[in-house]
Amino acid sequence: MTGSEYKAADALHEIEHTQQRSAVTYGYRRSSPYLILWGVIWIVGYTGDYLRPNWWALWPALIVLGIVAGFFFGGHTAAKGSRAEGWRYGATAVMLFLFFWATFAVLPPKSGAEVGAFLPIFVGLCYSIYGIWARAARILVLGLAVGVLTVGGYFYQPQYFLLWMAAVGGGALILGGLWLRGA
Repeated sequence: MTGSEYKAADALHEIEHTQQRSAVTYGYRRSSPYLILWGVIWIVGYTGDYLRPNWWALWPALIVLGIVAGFFFGGHTAAKGSRAEGWRYGATAVMLFLFFWATFAVLPPKSGAEVGAFLPIFVGLCYSIYGIWARAARILVLGLAVGVLTVGGYFYQPQYFLLWMAAVGGGALILGGLWLRGA
């Protein structure tokens, strides 16, 4: 290779690297409102569970609210991107519901705390896997934080686990959303 060929190869490599960084940053900014939304839902849901443990309708209502708001975010940003995003968000929510229903049917939890821990651990896993595959270090860190904080609260703060998840779990999502927005 000649000197100009090396320079051209370096320039192409730098362009590819810049495209990757740009795509990750764009993904961070698009994810931010969803994280903030679900952080608020976690705060309301876990606090409600702590204050009124037998209020069975709280989480289903919050989940429906989150899905509807997610459709709004997907449709609102569709002008800038794909129109199918809202549909994908809803289909993903349905698939997750079916997964959790099947999991709890096969492995029934013994307490509400087990359900309250399993779901955020799963969310943390999903964020972590996405962060690895998308080379999105902030998403990976957020997923690890949610998982570790959930397990820590479950074992070390069992009497306050629901409040722990409201403050720490919901707070981690909101802070993560703000952190991604500023990327």
